[in-house]
Amino acid sequence: MTIHRLTDKDFEQAFQLSCYAFQVENPDDHRQRAQKAWDKSINIGATENGQLLSKLALLPLAVHIHGKTMPMGGLAGVASYPEQRRKGHVRQLLGHTLQMMRAEGHLLSYLAPFSVSFYRKFGWEILCENTTYTLNAKQLPKPLPIADGKLERVDPSDPRIRAVYEKHLCHGMLVRDPQWWEHLQNGAYKAKKAVLYIDGGGEPSAYMVYTIQKRKFATEELIFGDQEGLTALFAFIGQHDSMADTAELTVPAAEGLSYFLPDAKTKAETIPYFMARIVDVAPFFQAYPFLANGQGDFVFRISDPVAEWNDQLFAFSVKNGKAQPTTVRGEEPVFETDIQTLTALMLGYKRPTFFKHAGFIRGDEKALQDFFRLIPGEQPALVDFF
Repeated sequence: MTIHRLTDKDFEQAFQLSCYAFQVENPDDHRQRAQKAWDKSINIGATENGQLLSKLALLPLAVHIHGKTMPMGGLAGVASYPEQRRKGHVRQLLGHTLQMMRAEGHLLSYLAPFSVSFYRKFGWEILCENTTYTLNAKQLPKPLPIADGKLERVDPSDPRIRAVYEKHLCHGMLVRDPQWWEHLQNGAYKAKKAVLYIDGGGEPSAYMVYTIQKRKFATEELIFGDQEGLTALFAFIGQHDSMADTAELTVPAAEGLSYFLPDAKTKAETIPYFMARIVDVAPFFQAYPFLANGQGDFVFRISDPVAEWNDQLFAFSVKNGKAQPTTVRGEEPVFETDIQTLTALMLGYKRPTFFKHAGFIRGDEKALQDFFRLIPGEQPALVDFF
């Protein structure tokens, strides 16, 4: 078996494998979109005697991490034929791809897991959660008049939607390039509707991409920067009370939307959404935007099951919000943790004390508290899918 980058001549085999693994009906209806995705991806496969056994796609992307853009390798379309499973193919694919991402300077990797426990074995950990709020007819927002601004029904391709997204880019979210916006028009936004809120000063400040079918209003994307914009979008939903009996609002759990809903006891289901992984610990620490109101010298003993370059001691000094590598000195406390916990800790999936109390990170109490105080407190969010 050989792990290598696939070429255009391998597209048909990869397409057939995806259709089989993901149980795609009417493959020809998906062929054109699959070809476009193929052209924009780095495709890696495990082959034997010219036959494709397993494969994945690597998407060179970038994400917003506490105000800083970081290169990120998105993994998608991980698939194997059933008879090829449990032979270690995916482990080898992921290991090969991590090496490739490291060489390309990707500091993080995101993926949408079919199984959280499966990808934890390879160093990925939960990044964020999504919450779906299901509102019944009595819980729909009130159709209040919009006093200061106005609502416009627009096409999702309206360039003002892009401007609002970029203005309200939050920690963890995708930094969308022109190709990704084109991808949305052909995918997630296709056959969807959109509404844009323009505030009293004439500035677009919130938007929602949604569907309304069979008397159900459902959000695809809801972006707002303040309560005024959210209230306006709620009012828009309420205006559909003659057309919808229920509404499903799916948003990042970090938004805490229940705090703003008319009825805080609205039914809500929260599930893990994406997983993330630090690809290369040393440059990640140096690129990470620590808080500038503290400093210290720290040593981590990281265990990493797949990327051997991370499976070692790391010593660094933090000052003025930046980390620099240092030499390990015997008297310094050493923190022990794994790559999954380090990823979740640094990206803010849970509060730092959660990992300490659960025993996922071990070390000197005072030194841990000093380090925790340097980590920004914002929880990650993601509205895209790949």
